Parts: sequence; structure tokens; C-alpha cells
Amino acid sequence: MMSLFLLYISGASMFGLLACQSVPPASRNANEIVVAPVQTPAPVPAPTKDEATVEILLNAMEEQGRTMKDFTASATMEKFEALTDEREVRRGRVVVLGPSGKDREIGIVFDELIDSTGRGSTDARRFVFRGGWMSEFDPTKKQAIRRQLAPEGESFDPLRVGEGPFPVPLGQPKKDVVREFIVTMGTLPDAPFFRSLATVPPAAGSAGAAGVTVSATESSLVILRLVPRVGTKMARDTAAMSIILDRTSLIPRGVEVEAVNGDKTRVLLRDGRLNVGLDDAARAILSPPSTDGWKIDTRPLNP
Repeated sequence: MMSLFLLYISGASMFGLLACQSVPPASRNANEIVVAPVQTPAPVPAPTKDEATVEILLNAMEEQGRTMKDFTASATMEKFEALTDEREVRRGRVVVLGPSGKDREIGIVFDELIDSTGRGSTDARRFVFRGGWMSEFDPTKKQAIRRQLAPEGESFDPLRVGEGPFPVPLGQPKKDVVREFIVTMGTLPDAPFFRSLATVPPAAGSAGAAGVTVSATESSLVILRLVPRVGTKMARDTAAMSIILDRTSLIPRGVEVEAVNGDKTRVLLRDGRLNVGLDDAARAILSPPSTDGWKIDTRPLNP
């Protein structure tokens, strides 16, 4: 009985409320215009220190891409497979010519392979990206694979975060990064692979790139952590990325890509040189080798 009584009272109260809202007071003129009270929007919270730093760094990285002429570095890439607990390390050199965009040229040569047992061997591989095509050359087997990565005339940056075959973040447009990722300040990945990046802190109070102030206790590195946004193509396979930059020059020093299945790809860059010109050895890496007598496998995009 009490439940029925409460239900009755609640229904009656709701009916009365609706009636009061639908019938204007007798004292009010029917032609009177009633102006609803203006609701003041909730104040937008000020960005935190980390959020402001991320914004500064992404803007500076984008500007770096627009003004970049060339980049070279020694490269070490490690691939770790979680299922087999095996890792493979390749060492070589990377060369980039031109700003971010469709005209950018990239050459990567690996001349040393270290397998999961720690045994090293010579295993030369060269990768050349030019005009929307990525070519892989294997001089030992005299084989080449040409893969079309973008339609003719379409802009495609093979170093674009999360999409390119070789994760070296140079001059990424901020709008592309924030559209695909949630970006926060990160820490150096806890992996022996990156131990060599432990550096002596810069002088106290020195100014880092893009006005990021460096204290005596801070590292000369800055790390951005990127987590793919839900529903993006990257979220299907990638759990997170860590981008390691030199705090002063923003030259990339390393990258770690964590796959959803636990696999990890790590890249360590040494002796990075930005906008100092390319010598003959660097330009040779950008040029495809002679393939006379080779087996060529051409793989255009599906129509």
C-alpha cells in the first residue's frame, strides 16, 4: 500500500509540475516575450605545465619539418617478438632529403645483422623512398621489391608518425599528430637498448628548443608519449609510442613502438646532423643501386 501511495503522490506531483509549466500565469500578458536567463559557460581550465610543453614541442616539430633541408644519422633498429621472446638488431645509416611532404626522399642502409643469439653477420639491405614508392634492395640475393605506398601525385610522408615503414619522427604536422594520438609528456623507456641515451644534464637555466626551460636536474632529452585514439587505424595494432628528442635541437634520438600484441620496435639514432648538407656517401644512400640481372618484384597499389 505504501508503494502505491508513493507512486500516486509522485505521479500527481509530476502532473502538477507539467501543468504549471504549460499554463502561463494569469497576471502575465499573453504577448509578453519571456527571455530565458543566459547561462554562463563553465570556464575552460588552464592548460597544465605538461600540456603547455606538449603544445610548444608539437609546434616546434612542425616548424622544423617546414624548414628542414636534410638529415643524416647512424641508426640501430631492434625488433622484439613477444611470442617467441626473440629480438633482431640491424645497424646502418639513415639519410633524409627535403622537408615533410610528397617530395621528401629517404634512404636507409643496414649493413649489419645481430640475431637473437647475439651472433653478428653482414646482411646488407637498402631502402629508398622516392615519388610514392618504397624500394627494398637485397644485394646478396640480387632481389628488389618495389612497393607503391601512395597514388601518383598524392602527398605521402614515409616518416609520418605511425604510418611510415621506418619510425623516425621528423617535422610532423601537429594537426595530424593530435588527430591520431593523445600526446603527453613521457619518460625514457625502461629498456637496455636506450641506456646509452643517459646524458649529462645541461647547464642550469639554459633555454631548450622552443623556449622549454631546462633546470640543472633535467635531462637533455625530452620524451613524448603517443597513445592512438580509439577508433583510429593505428589503435588496431599499436598500443603506444615513445618519441625521444634532444631537448635543445629537437633532433630525434630514439623511438619505441609498442604493439598491441606485445611486440616492440625500437630505433636509436646517433650523430644526428640536421641541415648541414649531404656528402657523396650520404647521397649514394639515396640512389638505388644497379639492378642489372636482378629479380624485380613490383607491387603497385590495388586499383
